[in-house]
Amino acid sequence: MQTGMTCLDIAILDRNPLLADGMAALLERQHGTRAVALRVTGTLEPEDPVSGPFDILVLDPADFALPVPAMVAQLRALSGGARMIGYSASDSSALARACLAEGFRAFLSKTASLDALQTAIAAVQSGALYLDPRYADAILATPSVTSPPPAPARGLTEREAYVLKSVARGKSLKEIGYELALSSKTVETYKARGTSKLNISGRREIVEYAIRSGWV
Repeated sequence: MQTGMTCLDIAILDRNPLLADGMAALLERQHGTRAVALRVTGTLEPEDPVSGPFDILVLDPADFALPVPAMVAQLRALSGGARMIGYSASDSSALARACLAEGFRAFLSKTASLDALQTAIAAVQSGALYLDPRYADAILATPSVTSPPPAPARGLTEREAYVLKSVARGKSLKEIGYELALSSKTVETYKARGTSKLNISGRREIVEYAIRSGWV
């Protein structure tokens, strides 16, 4: 993992080895970046080379024959908790929504430029969230039909706002608790209070609210 002045370790996972090799080679040219290309076959096994450690994984979720929650859980376990950036050849926002709901820190189109990928990596490295405009526009244009529009952010305490912003950026309750010197249970309480005040629920709606509110 990245510590001090060491390199940022990135793994590019894709079914297409030429694409993965090309992306890794381009990223390798950036100062302070070490990138490797890993070919995926659709499933994950403990002996797969995805076991890092890596700081960031860049991958197409559609390459995996697994539901997004199961894929994310296995990738986190095998990679030592690497942060994840998704990219897709599809214009549909459904996959982006599902990935963000499971803690992805960024999502781009496979046609995005190298500059866009570098911007996403920099954002994720700094703890922010990055969403390709084509997916952001679709998500913002199609709010969840299962709940009413979110209420204004006023009324949130400083802790509630901090917790919700951190959740939107893909952090776990344990990570947030470590930052605030609180237990995960206490962080969960702040999260529940904040979402109740905003009339939202679940990570997906928290992410959508954060994007609408300019939090990320």
